[in-house]
Amino acid sequence: MDAPTPSLAGPIAGPQARPQARPLAQSLAQHHQLHGVQPVFPVPDVQSAADWYCRVLGFEVDFLLGEPAFYGRVKLGDRSWGDPIHLHLQQASADTLPCGETRLHVGHDIDGLHQHVLQAGAEVLSAPSDQDWGLREMTLRAPGGHILVLGAEIGHGDAAEAAAAAPRPAIACYRPKAGQAAGLKAWLVRHGLTLRRLGLASEHAPLRMQAHDGSVIEAFEWSSAQAIADAHRHPEVQALWAELAELADAVPLAALAEAQRSFADFAPWAE
Repeated sequence: MDAPTPSLAGPIAGPQARPQARPLAQSLAQHHQLHGVQPVFPVPDVQSAADWYCRVLGFEVDFLLGEPAFYGRVKLGDRSWGDPIHLHLQQASADTLPCGETRLHVGHDIDGLHQHVLQAGAEVLSAPSDQDWGLREMTLRAPGGHILVLGAEIGHGDAAEAAAAAPRPAIACYRPKAGQAAGLKAWLVRHGLTLRRLGLASEHAPLRMQAHDGSVIEAFEWSSAQAIADAHRHPEVQALWAELAELADAVPLAALAEAQRSFADFAPWAE
């Protein structure tokens, strides 16, 4: 009788067959030394996409092909703090339809990185926030519409860093100038949307109320203490605040009659 033919997974098990020394997958990986993942992102403009990765996240251009470039690769890291990252950029032949997301690990100071990408003009879809799976994550939209999720392990850093990175509740009071109530209402909506888009305010919807004298009280949440300072330097926010000067005066809460009572109550503010 002929001997049984071995299968890819090893010899056919018999009554006295021994267990495999290692699973097939492990054996293949070790033998062929498979390692590293290098995504290929279709983008509208390879050169500008490469510039974005260098400016926003500190990558270096590895190579660019063509003039203008139709293909290239950017790289980050040299194994001194982790495995290097390589991203390929390919000229898209049509409108890109991104799907899924690419996740990058941040080893230190994700909140500081968040402030940098804001200053670099990147689109922040969500500011750093703690997730149930043990990471503090933020989300960016990269060239071509691709989604990058950057995450750091929660617990790195001291209590002072954690406090500085925590959201900061704030209350503002605006008294509209004569005939500018409608303009102030529209401005408040744009202001809130802008701060959230820039990652300067948290995703919590602001609470707005109206005092008897027509003043509007707004309670909202800055994304961090640093975000307050960054707002005072951001040109888009500064332009919005310049518009406010034509619409309303910022007044202290103590100037409101309602604030003189132990339990102040206000009228709802209709958007």
